[in-house]
Amino acid sequence: MPLLSTPLTLSTTGSILGSAWVSGSLASLSICTIPALLQCGTTAEGLLKGWHLQYSRGLTHIPTTAGIIGLNYIYLAYHHHELGLEWRGYATAAVTNLMMAPFTLIVIGATNGKLLGAVSGTGKPLSESVVRMLMVKWSKLSAVRVLMPLTGAILALWNLLQ
Repeated sequence: MPLLSTPLTLSTTGSILGSAWVSGSLASLSICTIPALLQCGTTAEGLLKGWHLQYSRGLTHIPTTAGIIGLNYIYLAYHHHELGLEWRGYATAAVTNLMMAPFTLIVIGATNGKLLGAVSGTGKPLSESVVRMLMVKWSKLSAVRVLMPLTGAILALWNLLQ
């Protein structure tokens, strides 16, 4: 590991920890929150309300945090490249963090749209079984997103240790 300036080391460490935190936040939704909601034995309305609460809370901090971390990885890749140090791990970490947004829009977007439409009343009313099916699908798709920032953290750590 090359001797880096304290600000650069802090920036790297913060991004690695941030990526791991985002990954853990997403994992907790898929592993804990959704299964707990599904086991409550509540109505479709109750399931939708619970899903919407966790979705809204995640929406307020996960995309922004992942975006800031991704931009910081770009800065780290650029700075390391300028110093003649290994930089590709940071560049790839940036991509893995930033690709969560298009993945969410493209892959999870239709499921989000159906659930959000049912919550707001602007979409088609959904039966309890359909809501449960959509929540299970959402949970599985969201679990895939866990791997994106986790991969970023691993790649950045690898780059830091070079």
